[in-house]
Order: sequence, then C-alpha cells, then structure tokens
Amino acid sequence: MGRQSLTLDQAYQAAYLWLDHAGDPPVQISEPAHGSVELVTEKSFVRVRSSDGPVEQSSVLALLRAAEAGKKLIIFSPSGFSPGAISIAETQGIALFALEQNGRAVSQTTHARVMSPDTEPLPPFGPMEPEEPKDTFWNPQPSEEPQRRTGEADEDGIDAGTFDWADCPSCGTTHHRHAKFCRECGTNLQTGAAGVSSSDSVHVTPVPRDGVTPKLRCRTCGSHDIELLE
Repeated sequence: MGRQSLTLDQAYQAAYLWLDHAGDPPVQISEPAHGSVELVTEKSFVRVRSSDGPVEQSSVLALLRAAEAGKKLIIFSPSGFSPGAISIAETQGIALFALEQNGRAVSQTTHARVMSPDTEPLPPFGPMEPEEPKDTFWNPQPSEEPQRRTGEADEDGIDAGTFDWADCPSCGTTHHRHAKFCRECGTNLQTGAAGVSSSDSVHVTPVPRDGVTPKLRCRTCGSHDIELLE
C-alpha cells in the first residue's frame, strides 16, 4: 500500500512554516485553482500543488507564466514530481520541494538545495499511523455486571459464584437457580427432597379415560406432584 500524502491544507501549512523558518514569510495568499495554493513573499513566488499523482511539467510551466519578475520560484508538493517536471525545473531555475508525511520539505532540484536554510524547521506533523485492520470475527463485549468472588452472596443470599442454571438432583431437568420445585418431578430444589410432603394432604390419583391415564401438572410451579388439601 502506498504512503498516505498530506492534504492540501496540511501541505499549505508545511510550506508556510518552511518559508517563515527560512526568513521569507508569505505576505499574500490565494487559491488560483482547485488543488493549488499560491503564496507570495518578499523574495519568492510559491505554489503548493496537491494532486493524486506526481506534479507534471504542465504545472511547472504554469508557474513560469504566472510568476512575478525578479522573484524566486518554488513549488511544494506532497505527491512528488514527475521526471519531466524536475527536468524543466532544473533548466528554468525553479526550486521543487517534496513534502513528506510529517510535513518535512525535501529538496528535489539544485535550486531547492541552494535555497534551503542551514537548519531544517521541525516537522509540523507527527507520523501518520496506519489504520488498524477491522476484525471480521465477532468480538463480544465484557459484561457490565460487576464480578463477584465465589462464596460472596448477592442480594438474594445466593452464592454469586454459581451458575444461574442448575439441574434437578432427581430427574436432571434444568431450572433457573431461583426455582423452588422441579417442573417435571416436583423435587424441592432448595432442599433436594423428592416431592412436597404434608401430613394433612392427600395425593390426587389421575382417573384413566379411554384407557389413557392423564398427566397432572401444577399451572404455577409446573410440579407433577399434585396434592388435594382438605
């Protein structure tokens, strides 16, 4: 993947800071065309050119036509320059500077090297970090419920270290931990006793109909151990 270049606005900022560091700050700024910013200083006529590819020789010739007489000619570009553009710039005395990702200006022609100050200005931008690849697999988020240690009871007095579901000790049917009776066999899930006994209760015996014995179950708790209370 190719390197990510600066935007036109970032390139303009980098060029402005470079000119100011060189002791020739811009006194006039304009945007003569899309993708181009023009800077005029006391000594120089400058263009910042942003394009999808390297700046071509046509942009160098356009600078020659628009330039003011007696001023140094400079072009800054975050996407570099074509060989044809560099060749014409060398013969016409134009300074070309390629802008790196951090905004550092790198000389591309002889006139650019001669014009560069003895010390470079600090790059205006930090290194651009590449985008992290998006994970295509499902990444579950951690539960927002606070974690409790095993043996630490919650507000219902139940050990928070146990699972929310448990099997009936008699028939193995799975129930929520708050269930009191097994919905299949009627076992008391809090004590583990099979059925709910009472000395004053009488068990109901289902009456067969057409040779088929119906199954009884409590509509409230689901227990099959139904008792008829006197």
